[in-house]
Amino acid sequence: MNQANIFCGLVSKFFPSGLGNALMQATKNINNLFDTMNITPWSLSGHIKEKDEHYKLRYNMPGIAKEDVKITIDNGLLRIKGEHKEENEENGDDYWSLSTYGYYNSSIVLPNDAKVDEIKAELKDGVLIVTIPRTEKPKKDVKQVIVH
Repeated sequence: MNQANIFCGLVSKFFPSGLGNALMQATKNINNLFDTMNITPWSLSGHIKEKDEHYKLRYNMPGIAKEDVKITIDNGLLRIKGEHKEENEENGDDYWSLSTYGYYNSSIVLPNDAKVDEIKAELKDGVLIVTIPRTEKPKKDVKQVIVH
C-alpha cells in the first residue's frame, strides 16, 4: 500500500466525508501540479565524519551557486536549503528553450556537544562542507580501587 492510499484512509477516518474528500482532492491537485511542473526535491546525498575536535558534513550539490544555498540553525536543527535554476535559449534555424529548476531541503539534529556559534560552511566545485566544532570533552580521571 502506498503512502497516498494510507493518507486517504486516515483522512476518511478522522474527517467528515465532505471535508475528507476536499482534503484528498486538494492533495491530489497539489501532487499533480508538482508532477506537471516537474518540481520535486532533489536528493541531497551526504556523508558525516566524526572526529574528536569536530563533525564534518559533506554534501554533493552540483550546479548550485553559494548565493543559492541557505543554512540555518533553529532549536538544535541545522537546515540546508538550495535552489538550482537554469534557463538556456538558442536562436538558430530552430528556436530552442530549456528551463530547469530543482531544490534541496535537508535537515539534521545537531549533537549536544556541537558549538553552534562556530559552525562554518564552504561550497566549492559543487561540494558543500559544513564543519561543526565540538566542545571539549572533560578528561576522564580514572582511578583504580584496590580490593582488600
